[in-house]
Amino acid sequence: MTNTKKFLSSSEINASMDEIIKRNSIHLQLTGLTRDTRDIISSIINGLLERIGVDPLSSFHLFSGLMEALLNALKSNIRFTIFKNELANKLKDVENSEQEIERLLNIIMDTSALRDAMQRYVVPEKIKKLVQSILSLEDKVRVKKANISENDKDFLFSVREKMKSENRKISVKIRLDEQELYIRIKNDSPIMDSDMDRIGESRVKHFQLFEEGRSSDYFRPEYLDEKESAGFGIAMIDEGFYSMGLNPLEQFTYTQGKTATTVYMTYPLEKLKSGAFSL
Repeated sequence: MTNTKKFLSSSEINASMDEIIKRNSIHLQLTGLTRDTRDIISSIINGLLERIGVDPLSSFHLFSGLMEALLNALKSNIRFTIFKNELANKLKDVENSEQEIERLLNIIMDTSALRDAMQRYVVPEKIKKLVQSILSLEDKVRVKKANISENDKDFLFSVREKMKSENRKISVKIRLDEQELYIRIKNDSPIMDSDMDRIGESRVKHFQLFEEGRSSDYFRPEYLDEKESAGFGIAMIDEGFYSMGLNPLEQFTYTQGKTATTVYMTYPLEKLKSGAFSL
């Protein structure tokens, strides 16, 4: 069968925006969060929400949550690429053959238990700092805040090329029916088992605080675990759901695959339109 799908460029999407926001199913594929990408997502989401008559405050929380989820997906792709590169460098200490290093690396990356076990050989704080450095450099390039050094340019280029060679991208599917607005975000890097466990435990703590009427306390140092992968971003998304009168443990879920992480966000239309912010 012939594949009838057509991927539009940024300029083609902008030119077709009026038609796109009339659709009930939209599929986007991203490799990063450039200014053009953010503007396109904003136009699509805001146009879609305005079309169905969503309360403005709900629109704000939904869009903010979506951008946090996309940033988490981008961080995850960068983090996994750096982790894999750091691990490859460690393997060079015990193996001279590039072919054998690649073979061992593929085995480790494809096995969740091995991936988690190998974290002890890669300094998590170093990876965290490298991810933040890359995001900071990307931000400077995006908004042209300041000139960056040649070393930083080379570093950023090498990471971009590595992610491109590994085909790390982010897929976004938006679907609208008579009952709900559904968003699925999939990034091409698996989350670690240990991170999944910590995030799950922290989300339960956040929910317990919400039930006590003090969900914002979660962002105090004694509750928020800075060691978590994507922990702060997920907490912000959860808080947005609480502000909208929705339970994020039901409406915002994620799954871990062999080579990807997928996030699901669902928003009942009745709740979005009514602006009733209480569970």
